[in-house]
Amino acid sequence: MLIGRSILTLALSLAACSTTPSIAPKQSAMPAAAPHVVARMWHGRVLEARRAEYRSYLIENGIRKLEQIPGNLGADVLERTSDGVSEFTVISYWPSLDAIRAYAGSDIEKTHNLPRDPDFLLELEPHVKHFEVVLSDRK
Repeated sequence: MLIGRSILTLALSLAACSTTPSIAPKQSAMPAAAPHVVARMWHGRVLEARRAEYRSYLIENGIRKLEQIPGNLGADVLERTSDGVSEFTVISYWPSLDAIRAYAGSDIEKTHNLPRDPDFLLELEPHVKHFEVVLSDRK
């Protein structure tokens, strides 16, 4: 009797499934191919006590000028503080490596420090890094 009930329950379950409208699996929404963009990343560290002063200097004397360079697509400034040291990361965006070469010269990996960076930064990093932006999905 128990086996009969199990078979009946299974049959009813299968019948119910076949009458339930099928739900198509959610398709992955891959973004359309974005235009080619290169991210140029620079990093620097200052003492926490000079964080606000350097942030203002960086934005006014670095970012604002950078954004005026032909080809520049904008920039992000990231900041974090830990153990008395504040780190800044600047990511600027460009349509190509050639656009970067137009302002940075042939050695695009060379850091272009601001005039007062030696007064603020704990060390002067000699190189920047470049990345291909494969997804930019901020909302």
